[in-house]
Amino acid sequence: MNEASRQSYLKAMGLTPWVAHRPLPGAAPSPWLEWEDEQEVPQAPESQASAAVVEAAAESPSAESAPSLRDTLQAPSLGTTKPAPAEAKASTTPERAVVKGKGLTFTLEAHLGTSTWLLCAQEDSQAPGLGRFEAPLMASLLALFQGKPGRPRRFFCPLTDQPMLAEEASQALTAFIAGLCDQAGGERVLLALPESLNQALFDQPRYQPFEIGGHPAMVISALNEMLAEPAVHKKASWQAMQEHGFDGT
Repeated sequence: MNEASRQSYLKAMGLTPWVAHRPLPGAAPSPWLEWEDEQEVPQAPESQASAAVVEAAAESPSAESAPSLRDTLQAPSLGTTKPAPAEAKASTTPERAVVKGKGLTFTLEAHLGTSTWLLCAQEDSQAPGLGRFEAPLMASLLALFQGKPGRPRRFFCPLTDQPMLAEEASQALTAFIAGLCDQAGGERVLLALPESLNQALFDQPRYQPFEIGGHPAMVISALNEMLAEPAVHKKASWQAMQEHGFDGT
């Protein structure tokens, strides 16, 4: 069984596949896998609902086929009342506590869409990528900026085996983003982070523009928050993106 098939089957069964992103003592190095050349996975009838999402994530849907984030965020079920960003409630999804001044552990996946870098926090920092429900939402978000899902850049915290304080992580992330913009282009930065991580790194409210690495930036709700409470987090994120010019127009 090839690696794409194995991981897709694991995801369909509700298991989280992962590989070490740092060499382990006495272990062979983990190879980089070119999944684009591997075959699609046949889906069992009894798992069609979850397998459809796995297939969307495994096949890396193009920007043209991905559903529009505008359609997702402006669905009638979300209502027409504009909630203030401060009203966004905490996600019902369990979240690892982040305390400013303490060591942080998180992983960000970065994609470039036209002139905007999109960085999203992985719900499981030890996983090899976004979760099976987060990946399609990320594809829709990327399609808004005329980008196509591909092999992402990733920012790991801590960078080594030594814990990183919030201040050190913030400096390292700023340098990482500045390097992305310098090497691959990009003028703006949109980060989808949980509130606790946003406060630890930037110590300012979400949904408000600021500057990072010399580029305009803004933090919106994390992907898992949008999935757990779409009427709150999708709507607040979309309205902030429109108001501050981060809506891909």
